[in-house]
Amino acid sequence: MGMDRSADATQGHFPDFIIIGAAKSGTTTLYEYLRRHPAIFMAVAESPKVRNKEPNFFDPAEHWHLGVDWYRSLFAGASADQLCGEASTNYTRWPQVDGVPERIASIAPEVRLIYLMRHPVERAYSHYVHRHTREIHPGRPISNPFERFVEEHPMCVDSSDYATQIARYLEFFDREAILLLRMEDLQSDPGRVVQRTTEFLGIEADPGSLTDEPLIANVGGVSEAVLRAHVMAPLRSNPFMRRIADALPSGIRDGLWKLLRSSPYGRAQREQYSAPPMLPETRGALLDRFRESNRILRDEFGVDTSGWDR
Repeated sequence: MGMDRSADATQGHFPDFIIIGAAKSGTTTLYEYLRRHPAIFMAVAESPKVRNKEPNFFDPAEHWHLGVDWYRSLFAGASADQLCGEASTNYTRWPQVDGVPERIASIAPEVRLIYLMRHPVERAYSHYVHRHTREIHPGRPISNPFERFVEEHPMCVDSSDYATQIARYLEFFDREAILLLRMEDLQSDPGRVVQRTTEFLGIEADPGSLTDEPLIANVGGVSEAVLRAHVMAPLRSNPFMRRIADALPSGIRDGLWKLLRSSPYGRAQREQYSAPPMLPETRGALLDRFRESNRILRDEFGVDTSGWDR
């Protein structure tokens, strides 16, 4: 099922498959599992703006302007017998990110698409925390509750309408070209999910990619590094204390950090970075909103949505 390999290897290829989302649904974890497979080459985006796993090429606000040659170059490191893949969660953020399926079809019409989903309300809340703490206000305490934040950034909720996102792709791709997976299954049985993925891609499973240490990547929320930097900032502002801290072995510094983290001061600082819980009435309204999408996933696409309606 591989794409045309006639292009000069130094120029790269178009992808054989794309993980199209959803954000905060285990895409980074699946990306890392697939990256371990010797028959797979996963792209890493290199651009003036970012270096990460998400090229976001088909997002017009991101890297579409860099052109097809830039996109192909992301796969230049692949050998002739490897499948090429990428993962960009912006590809299932309609209507905020429009026109992605048709752009993909215009460049790579034979590509296979992998869509990871999770409980839509839980995903929306996790997306809110990530957007606030990692993208819009990095390193700052969470100031806006979920309800106020999603009024300004409806993407966090719209991206959980999985049936609508899939419908956009089905305008340009056959149903057989899209693999639908659940994050809940990736968490409970990663081996089975990776096996389903490799079967979908037409390659043999690689036991080595699963026998290594299990992966839990990009879990969301404020990173430990950000919290540690914030808590330690008052101490490091004192030149004398900073010199002492820098002279200590890393193991001792880590031990002191753990003590400080569990202190009343550390707990107070952590609370600043904890997201306010979603209001019960908000959760109820979102469950109602996604009920029809869940039904379509269950009845038309065979996705197990049990538990997603409560």
